[in-house]
Amino acid sequence: MTALTLAAAETRLILRNRTVLVSAAILPLILGIALMNSPLTGAAQTAGALAAVQLGMLLMFGLFMPITMTLAARRQQLYLKRLRTSPASTASIVTGLASPLALITLLQTAVVLGMTAWETGTAPAHPGLLVLAFANGAITMTAIGFLTASFTKTPEAAQITVLPGMVVLTIGTFWALAPMDGPRGILRSAIPGAALTELATAAWDGGVDFASTAQPIALSTLVAIAAALVAARLFRWQPRD
Repeated sequence: MTALTLAAAETRLILRNRTVLVSAAILPLILGIALMNSPLTGAAQTAGALAAVQLGMLLMFGLFMPITMTLAARRQQLYLKRLRTSPASTASIVTGLASPLALITLLQTAVVLGMTAWETGTAPAHPGLLVLAFANGAITMTAIGFLTASFTKTPEAAQITVLPGMVVLTIGTFWALAPMDGPRGILRSAIPGAALTELATAAWDGGVDFASTAQPIALSTLVAIAAALVAARLFRWQPRD
C-alpha cells in the first residue's frame, strides 16, 4: 500500500466527517485572515513578517494539531494496526495520513497570503523560496505531530498533548521575527517554527541570497528527522491498555 493510496482513502474519510472537515479546513482559514488585523502580529514590521506568522499559524492549526488527532483516532479505530500488518512502511503511513491535511493547508495558505498581498500591496520577491518554506514547515509540523501522537492516547487527549508543541512553535515563530546573528541565531533556527518564519520572511521581503537560507533549512530538517526517528521508536500502533 503506497502513501498515495492511503492519502486517497484519508481524503474520503475527511470529506465524510463534517467535524474534522470544519476544524481542518475552515477554522485555520478564519484564523489566518483574522491575523491580518490582530494585535498578536504587532511585531510583524513588514509584509513578509506578517505572511510568515500567518503561514506558521496555518501550519500549526491546520497540520500539526490535526495530524496528532488523526493518528490517535486511527489508532483507536484499529486502522493503524491493520496498516501496520500491510507492506506499507512507517513513512508511507504517516505521509499518507498527513498529505490530505497538507493539501488543505496549502489551499488555505494560497487564499490567506493572496489576501495579504492584496491588503499590503506587495508580493513575494522569491515565490520559489516561499514554496520551499511551506514544504519545510509541513515536514516539521508532521514530524512533531507524529511525535506528539506517541504520547496521545485518544483524539480527545490531543487537545492537551498538543499544548507543549504549540508553545514551542509559537515561540519559534515570533522569536524569529527579531534579527539575530552568530551562534544564537544558529541555535534559534533549530527551534521548530523559527526556520519557517525566517524562510517565509526572506521569500516575501527579499534582500537575501539563497545561500543564507541553507542554514535554517538544514537545521529545521535535522530537527524534523530527529523528531520522526524518536516518534517511530515510541509510537504504538494499537490502543494502549
